[in-house]
Amino acid sequence: MAVIKNMSNSAYPDLFIISLAIGGILGTAIDLDGKFNKLVGKYSKTNLGQGLSTAIILFCFGILSILGPIESALNQNNTYLFTNATLDLVTSLVLASTYGIGISLSALVLFIWQGSIFLLAHQIAPFLTSEFMTEISIVGGFLILASGLSILKVKSFNTLNLLPSLLVPTIMVFAHSLIRRFL
Repeated sequence: MAVIKNMSNSAYPDLFIISLAIGGILGTAIDLDGKFNKLVGKYSKTNLGQGLSTAIILFCFGILSILGPIESALNQNNTYLFTNATLDLVTSLVLASTYGIGISLSALVLFIWQGSIFLLAHQIAPFLTSEFMTEISIVGGFLILASGLSILKVKSFNTLNLLPSLLVPTIMVFAHSLIRRFL
Protein backbone atom coordinates (compact mmCIF):
# COMPACT_ATOMS: atom_id res chain seq x y z
CA MET A 1 0.00 0.00 0.00
CA ALA A 2 1.36 3.39 -1.06
CA VAL A 3 0.71 5.09 2.28
CA ILE A 4 2.68 2.62 4.38
CA LYS A 5 5.42 2.04 1.80
CA ASN A 6 6.15 5.73 1.31
CA MET A 7 5.65 6.97 4.87
CA SER A 8 9.17 6.00 5.91
CA ASN A 9 10.57 8.00 2.96
CA SER A 10 8.53 11.11 3.71
CA ALA A 11 10.41 14.28 4.54
CA TYR A 12 7.20 15.56 6.16
CA PRO A 13 5.51 12.61 7.91
CA ASP A 14 2.61 14.71 9.20
CA LEU A 15 1.97 16.40 5.87
CA PHE A 16 -0.58 13.83 4.72
CA ILE A 17 -2.72 14.46 7.83
CA ILE A 18 -2.53 18.22 7.29
CA SER A 19 -3.27 17.67 3.57
CA LEU A 20 -6.34 15.57 4.29
CA ALA A 21 -7.61 18.05 6.88
CA ILE A 22 -7.17 21.14 4.69
CA GLY A 23 -8.25 19.36 1.51
CA GLY A 24 -11.27 17.82 3.22
CA ILE A 25 -12.39 21.19 4.54
CA LEU A 26 -11.98 22.81 1.09
CA GLY A 27 -13.67 19.93 -0.73
CA THR A 28 -16.55 19.87 1.73
CA ALA A 29 -16.98 23.64 1.51
CA ILE A 30 -17.10 23.39 -2.29
CA ASP A 31 -19.14 20.14 -2.00
CA LEU A 32 -17.34 18.40 -4.85
CA ASP A 33 -18.98 15.06 -4.07
CA GLY A 34 -22.48 16.52 -3.94
CA LYS A 35 -22.05 18.48 -7.17
CA PHE A 36 -20.59 15.46 -8.96
CA ASN A 37 -23.40 13.17 -7.78
CA LYS A 38 -26.00 15.78 -8.74
CA LEU A 39 -24.51 16.02 -12.24
CA VAL A 40 -24.37 12.24 -12.66
CA GLY A 41 -27.86 11.92 -11.12
CA LYS A 42 -29.28 13.96 -14.00
CA TYR A 43 -28.31 11.16 -16.37
CA SER A 44 -28.58 8.07 -14.18
CA LYS A 45 -30.96 6.88 -11.49
CA THR A 46 -28.52 4.25 -10.17
CA ASN A 47 -25.50 4.61 -7.91
CA LEU A 48 -23.32 5.38 -10.95
CA GLY A 49 -22.02 8.54 -9.26
CA GLN A 50 -20.35 6.52 -6.52
CA GLY A 51 -18.94 4.14 -9.11
CA LEU A 52 -17.59 6.91 -11.32
CA SER A 53 -16.02 8.82 -8.44
CA THR A 54 -14.37 5.59 -7.27
CA ALA A 55 -13.16 4.76 -10.77
CA ILE A 56 -11.77 8.24 -11.36
CA ILE A 57 -9.84 8.20 -8.10
CA LEU A 58 -8.54 4.68 -8.65
CA PHE A 59 -7.57 5.33 -12.26
CA CYS A 60 -6.16 8.85 -11.98
CA PHE A 61 -4.41 9.08 -8.64
CA GLY A 62 -2.37 5.91 -8.53
CA ILE A 63 1.35 6.37 -8.99
CA LEU A 64 1.35 4.52 -12.33
CA SER A 65 -1.27 6.92 -13.69
CA ILE A 66 1.09 9.81 -13.06
CA LEU A 67 4.45 8.22 -13.80
CA GLY A 68 3.22 6.35 -16.89
CA PRO A 69 2.60 9.36 -19.13
CA ILE A 70 5.71 11.11 -17.79
CA GLU A 71 7.94 8.12 -18.50
CA SER A 72 6.36 7.75 -21.93
CA ALA A 73 6.84 11.42 -22.83
CA LEU A 74 10.34 11.87 -21.45
CA ASN A 75 11.92 8.46 -22.12
CA GLN A 76 9.63 6.88 -24.73
CA ASN A 77 9.10 3.98 -22.30
CA ASN A 78 5.49 2.80 -22.27
CA THR A 79 5.91 -0.01 -19.72
CA TYR A 80 4.15 1.88 -16.91
CA LEU A 81 1.32 2.92 -19.24
CA PHE A 82 0.73 -0.67 -20.41
CA THR A 83 0.91 -2.02 -16.87
CA ASN A 84 -1.49 0.66 -15.67
CA ALA A 85 -3.85 0.00 -18.59
CA THR A 86 -3.99 -3.68 -17.72
CA LEU A 87 -4.71 -2.96 -14.07
CA ASP A 88 -7.34 -0.37 -15.01
CA LEU A 89 -9.01 -2.82 -17.41
CA VAL A 90 -9.42 -5.45 -14.72
CA THR A 91 -10.57 -2.86 -12.18
CA SER A 92 -13.07 -1.35 -14.62
CA LEU A 93 -14.57 -4.78 -15.30
CA VAL A 94 -15.05 -5.34 -11.58
CA LEU A 95 -16.53 -1.86 -11.11
CA ALA A 96 -18.80 -2.29 -14.16
CA SER A 97 -20.18 -5.50 -12.67
CA THR A 98 -21.31 -3.47 -9.66
CA TYR A 99 -22.12 -0.03 -11.09
CA GLY A 100 -22.94 -0.78 -14.72
CA ILE A 101 -21.55 0.10 -18.12
CA GLY A 102 -21.50 3.79 -17.21
CA ILE A 103 -18.11 3.15 -15.61
CA SER A 104 -16.73 3.41 -19.15
CA LEU A 105 -17.21 7.20 -18.85
CA SER A 106 -14.21 7.23 -16.50
CA ALA A 107 -12.06 6.38 -19.54
CA LEU A 108 -12.67 9.91 -20.87
CA VAL A 109 -11.49 11.45 -17.61
CA LEU A 110 -8.44 9.15 -17.56
CA PHE A 111 -7.62 10.05 -21.17
CA ILE A 112 -7.76 13.78 -20.41
CA TRP A 113 -5.75 13.32 -17.18
CA GLN A 114 -2.96 11.21 -18.65
CA GLY A 115 -2.97 13.11 -21.93
CA SER A 116 -2.48 16.37 -20.06
CA ILE A 117 0.36 14.92 -18.02
CA PHE A 118 1.96 13.55 -21.20
CA LEU A 119 1.72 16.92 -22.97
CA LEU A 120 3.04 18.83 -19.94
CA ALA A 121 5.73 16.31 -18.97
CA HIS A 122 8.67 18.37 -20.22
CA GLN A 123 7.46 21.47 -18.37
CA ILE A 124 6.67 19.74 -15.07
CA ALA A 125 9.61 17.31 -15.02
CA PRO A 126 11.86 19.59 -12.90
CA PHE A 127 9.17 19.69 -10.18
CA LEU A 128 8.64 15.94 -10.07
CA THR A 129 11.30 15.21 -7.50
CA SER A 130 11.33 11.99 -5.51
CA GLU A 131 10.29 14.08 -2.50
CA PHE A 132 7.20 15.33 -4.36
CA MET A 133 6.27 11.88 -5.69
CA THR A 134 6.58 10.41 -2.18
CA GLU A 135 4.25 13.00 -0.64
CA ILE A 136 1.71 12.74 -3.48
CA SER A 137 1.83 8.93 -3.30
CA ILE A 138 0.96 8.99 0.40
CA VAL A 139 -2.06 11.27 -0.06
CA GLY A 140 -3.14 9.52 -3.29
CA GLY A 141 -2.73 6.15 -1.61
CA PHE A 142 -5.01 7.25 1.20
CA LEU A 143 -7.62 8.42 -1.31
CA ILE A 144 -7.49 5.03 -3.02
CA LEU A 145 -7.78 3.29 0.38
CA ALA A 146 -10.79 5.45 1.28
CA SER A 147 -12.44 4.57 -2.05
CA GLY A 148 -11.82 0.88 -1.44
CA LEU A 149 -13.33 1.05 2.04
CA SER A 150 -16.38 2.80 0.58
CA ILE A 151 -16.78 0.13 -2.11
CA LEU A 152 -16.62 -2.60 0.53
CA LYS A 153 -19.06 -0.63 2.69
CA VAL A 154 -16.62 -0.80 5.62
CA LYS A 155 -16.68 2.97 6.03
CA SER A 156 -18.35 5.57 3.84
CA PHE A 157 -16.12 8.39 2.60
CA ASN A 158 -17.02 11.29 0.32
CA THR A 159 -13.70 10.77 -1.41
CA LEU A 160 -14.22 13.46 -4.04
CA ASN A 161 -14.37 16.00 -1.22
CA LEU A 162 -10.83 14.93 -0.32
CA LEU A 163 -9.38 15.63 -3.80
CA PRO A 164 -8.11 19.12 -2.85
CA SER A 165 -5.82 17.26 -0.42
CA LEU A 166 -3.53 16.62 -3.38
CA LEU A 167 -2.90 20.36 -3.72
CA VAL A 168 -1.42 20.72 -0.23
CA PRO A 169 1.72 18.57 -0.75
CA THR A 170 2.07 20.07 -4.22
CA ILE A 171 2.15 23.60 -2.83
CA MET A 172 4.27 22.60 0.19
CA VAL A 173 6.98 20.79 -1.77
CA PHE A 174 7.05 23.47 -4.47
CA ALA A 175 7.34 26.25 -1.86
CA HIS A 176 10.04 24.32 0.00
CA SER A 177 12.05 23.86 -3.20
CA LEU A 178 11.77 27.59 -3.98
CA ILE A 179 12.95 28.48 -0.48
CA ARG A 180 15.93 26.10 -0.79
CA ARG A 181 16.78 27.56 -4.19
CA PHE A 182 16.95 31.12 -2.86
CA LEU A 183 18.69 30.39 0.44
